[in-house]
Amino acid sequence: MRDLLRATAGERLGLAEYDADFYATVESVDGPILKTERIQTFREPGSPSWEAFAEGRWEEALRLAAEPDPELVRFFQQLEERGSGLCRLRIVESPFTPYLIWELHFLKYRADAGEQIWVLDAGAVASSEHIHGPVPELMVTGRQAVYEVVYDETGTPVGADKFVAPGVVEVCRKQVLALLDVAEPFEPFFRREVDGTRPSTVVAQEPPDAGTGTG
Repeated sequence: MRDLLRATAGERLGLAEYDADFYATVESVDGPILKTERIQTFREPGSPSWEAFAEGRWEEALRLAAEPDPELVRFFQQLEERGSGLCRLRIVESPFTPYLIWELHFLKYRADAGEQIWVLDAGAVASSEHIHGPVPELMVTGRQAVYEVVYDETGTPVGADKFVAPGVVEVCRKQVLALLDVAEPFEPFFRREVDGTRPSTVVAQEPPDAGTGTG
């Protein structure tokens, strides 16, 4: 996927533009929305739960993550009514970063709200990444568009590159679906690997992992 995207001209969108464009596309989405996450540490300013985590307030971060979000539930319900859904592929490396421990707890509540989440060990993509580079951070909206989310050096989202060429969208869609086919459903993974754990350290400004997880 990364080779294909690097060889294709995309449209650079700022963060606000990306957000507006994505939700406009979702209004007429013609298939599942596929999301890939590969970087092991992000920054999420604006998320109360992440900000509590980043400041070392773990119990508060969990409490905030668990707060009901009717708007999010409604969003997933609307996607289901359109015959779609949001399918997230979270690639994980061991040992888990503090951020990843927080995010996996946060995702538990998104799964409860209706998001479809699968987890894949980084070892499953190691040989491919050795040749082609890390799996990119994508949002594939049916057969309409691919957004490659762009982050700064701290792991903060700053926008996205949008691709609409049908051949590019189809290749990305099929490759993400192939990874989802070998991934594990979120719930059993969470129960086995994450439930009850907490980060040993909290670093608000920690940059993305410099190993195979960058991209």
